[in-house]
Amino acid sequence: MSIRKEKSVTDFLKEVSLFDGVQDNALSQIFKLGKVANFKAGETIILEGQAGGNLHIIINGQADVSKSGKDPAKKKHLSNISRGSIFGEMSVFDDAPYSATVRAKEDCSVHVINGEDFKKFLKKNPQLAYEVFTTLINMMSNRLRRTNAAFSALEI
Repeated sequence: MSIRKEKSVTDFLKEVSLFDGVQDNALSQIFKLGKVANFKAGETIILEGQAGGNLHIIINGQADVSKSGKDPAKKKHLSNISRGSIFGEMSVFDDAPYSATVRAKEDCSVHVINGEDFKKFLKKNPQLAYEVFTTLINMMSNRLRRTNAAFSALEI
């Protein structure tokens, strides 16, 4: 993994649902909070159980999200993610370890924002924070509904 600081190219943030409706100047400020990390195909971006706290956004490439089951050696595939997908966001706000593993399926560039920096930025921008939190709650609610539906489909 290599990391480099970017000064522009914020267009990908416009494709991130978390930032729907956010003005360009705020997107530019959000971009400057982070760094771009490059991962080769097969590399682990985040590891389930690892100390969390950072928000990750895929700029390009694809990654696989998986979670351990009863047998830690067997991972359960949760989803494929690509440009504009965010992950690690729960750990930014609950200070818990990452809840899943994300591994690059192909070479990826990922924008990594330090969670503490992101929270400070939101605190200084309450209207933007409201918009981000509303979107975040909707995203998490949708995930929970899908999980509940999948649980309901299980024969227990």
